Amino acid sequence: MAVLNNDGSGFRWLTSGANSNAFPSFAPDGGQIVFRTQGPEGQGLRILNLTDHSIRKLTDNWDNFPVWSPTGDRIAFVRRTGQDFQVLTIRPGGTTAKQLTHGTGNNAHLAWSPDGSHLLFTDSAKGFKDEAQYTGSPQPYGEIFLMCADGGGLEQLTDDQWEEGVPPGCPPRYRGGPLTGASGSREFALLDLGHDGGA
Repeated sequence: MAVLNNDGSGFRWLTSGANSNAFPSFAPDGGQIVFRTQGPEGQGLRILNLTDHSIRKLTDNWDNFPVWSPTGDRIAFVRRTGQDFQVLTIRPGGTTAKQLTHGTGNNAHLAWSPDGSHLLFTDSAKGFKDEAQYTGSPQPYGEIFLMCADGGGLEQLTDDQWEEGVPPGCPPRYRGGPLTGASGSREFALLDLGHDGGA
């Protein structure tokens, strides 16, 4: 895992060793990074302190896609539980993780709302639709869902033949209506969720 300045300068490595270290997410103050590690040196989530370069173990399960809350008090991530993948949150200090989803299939690709009150994620609960014959995808992520940070208020936002994925959230200053567009053969959409301060 490495870091560089936003102008492309200052490249430097942050981790080394035999493990695969990926999916970094900065703490809101920029002083720490949470990331996923997998390999012979262990698995789970780790927190890297950018001041003293120490690395602290947060979890030791099959965990992935960590995303630090904008409020700094929680980290959302995905955990494999049997054949399923669930959304959980944990305090940065390492208190017991809280499972937010309990369905079957794949939940992944998390994004916080700017105020930390909601989570966006993709869910395979609806299974394959027409998108399977177009993409040949080995697993459906399918639709985008929204829920409160405590796991309540689950709401399905998309339901169509396309495979939506990796919702990045929305800048807090955006207050417009729905936007759609295209890039090459791929479409994108910006959803107005209608929540004060939400995604």
